[in-house]
Amino acid sequence: MMQNPRCTMKSRRAGKFGLILLLYLGSLLGAAADAQEGLPPRLQIGINLLPAVIAANNGLATLEADKKIPIYLVYRDDEHIADILEQNLGSIGVIRNRPIEVQPIQLDQLLALEPQRFSAIFIGEQLDSRLPELIAFSHQWQALLFSPFKGDVQRGVAAGFRVTDKVLPLVNRESLKQSKIQLKAFFLRIAVQYE
Repeated sequence: MMQNPRCTMKSRRAGKFGLILLLYLGSLLGAAADAQEGLPPRLQIGINLLPAVIAANNGLATLEADKKIPIYLVYRDDEHIADILEQNLGSIGVIRNRPIEVQPIQLDQLLALEPQRFSAIFIGEQLDSRLPELIAFSHQWQALLFSPFKGDVQRGVAAGFRVTDKVLPLVNRESLKQSKIQLKAFFLRIAVQYE
């Protein structure tokens, strides 16, 4: 039986992208050791992983090529950490051939905004009792909420990571569903899923 050349090329492309993503995830632990001054390892790993999580969002295919992807770096009190995160993430510049726009923002200011479509929110500081407010906000505005902090995905954040002998993406299926975010199947196959 003859294979459709289009399907074969598509599956090869998806396979190559998946392999690249796995290799990239494997290198994150080493990259965290080289973290810039004042940036804890979990934050560095999170900043390194965030572009792969954003790139896995199926909805980006509907975003015009010249539109920027807004990324909010939310903090409670520590502006310094937000500035360091902005420098690290800002150096990436492009995700899936679309420019990114990184904006550090205090939690209360973010909650007063109406974010743009396909926004991503990176939690740069533990929010403790304020986390449920941000989770509800991300669901309401269909923003991809990412946290590098242990336990936040189990509390309702859409994405994060788990560190064992390697770094693996961690996703909360229910939170993704409530935010109406669909991630690519290959990404979900390698991610640890919390339901």
